[in-house]
Amino acid sequence: MAVLRINPLVATDLLDIKNYVAEDNPEMAPVVITGIYEQFESILKFPFIGANLSRRVSFKTDLRYLIYQHYAILYKIVGDYV
Repeated sequence: MAVLRINPLVATDLLDIKNYVAEDNPEMAPVVITGIYEQFESILKFPFIGANLSRRVSFKTDLRYLIYQHYAILYKIVGDYV
């Protein structure tokens, strides 16, 4: 199975998402973050589950993406790492 590497900027984004959701619905904030982490786990099990971003943008990229609720999860596969 692949190894997950989370960019420090992503950790900051997750905290921002949690705080944003908590402003309107504090009970829902941890649910959203847990759902995003569940998507991370799915990507680890099946790295090619996401769509190729090159099909959606006008430039070549090795990024893939998944959509979870209102959030896009961008990632790339490099050897044994996601």
